[in-house]
Amino acid sequence: MTYIAPRPAFAFLLQEVSSEMSRDEYTLKTDATAYGVGTVVISEYATGAKTGKYLRATQTLVDAEAGADFAIVSEEVDATAKDVKAPVFVRLGVVKGRELVLDPSITVAEAKALLAKQFVIVQ
Repeated sequence: MTYIAPRPAFAFLLQEVSSEMSRDEYTLKTDATAYGVGTVVISEYATGAKTGKYLRATQTLVDAEAGADFAIVSEEVDATAKDVKAPVFVRLGVVKGRELVLDPSITVAEAKALLAKQFVIVQ
């Protein structure tokens, strides 16, 4: 059996302006798969308004909501049983594109454009 160490928190982060300005805590919506470090999430909408929850960003969700907010999950989070509050990176920094966990429907180039709206540079 081979041991695979979990990815450290903020493994994707190269630089941030200030942890007080760049980080936050968001509620991640229940999902069949745990959220890994570096997972890009999008704000959920219901009947045209934000619900206050975030879920794994997919191309379908990105196309449906032009005003959506994005974040990057900072730690491993198991939301398979219920919604969970989790630390996220949301603005003003530089991240490693190769460390982002993206839905197969979104490319790193697309994530770069989405995160740029929140002043996150993807390298």
